[in-house]
Amino acid sequence: MAVFTGATGKLFLNDDIDVADPGTEIAKVQNWSLNTSVSLVSTKTLGDRDDFFVPVGRSTTGSCRILYYQETLGTVNSNNSASTFLNKIIKQRETNLRDATLDQNTTDTTLGNFRIRLHVDDTSGFGKFVDMRVFITSAALSMSVGDVLAADISFQCQGAPVAVSL
Repeated sequence: MAVFTGATGKLFLNDDIDVADPGTEIAKVQNWSLNTSVSLVSTKTLGDRDDFFVPVGRSTTGSCRILYYQETLGTVNSNNSASTFLNKIIKQRETNLRDATLDQNTTDTTLGNFRIRLHVDDTSGFGKFVDMRVFITSAALSMSVGDVLAADISFQCQGAPVAVSL
């Protein structure tokens, strides 16, 4: 019997449209979670004694805690860093504009969102995973004495997941 723990979990980030590419593993993910709910509408009419329901929609949200670090102090991490994730929502103003863009995808700007993979390493070739296109809905940085700088990220799935292997 196999039991999966937090040590087998990973989070991948990918701006590319290619589903075969899992993306870049975001470094030092402390945890991630995924919540899916289905909205139901009652079809009960006058005279019916019991409720009957029809599913009308699905919503998937999630969150993760990413530790912020640098391989070498004073250098910029271009890949494999929490800063890649944070820069998708925490943006500075554009030149000559009052607001920063809300587009979180740098590759395909028609999509506006980007793809993440929540992954569990089960020692097989692909592992267990859920790929989805998401918008970051919130990002909170926190740091305290004796603790590591961390970012708590919440996201909303855009449509149904792209690929699922659970």
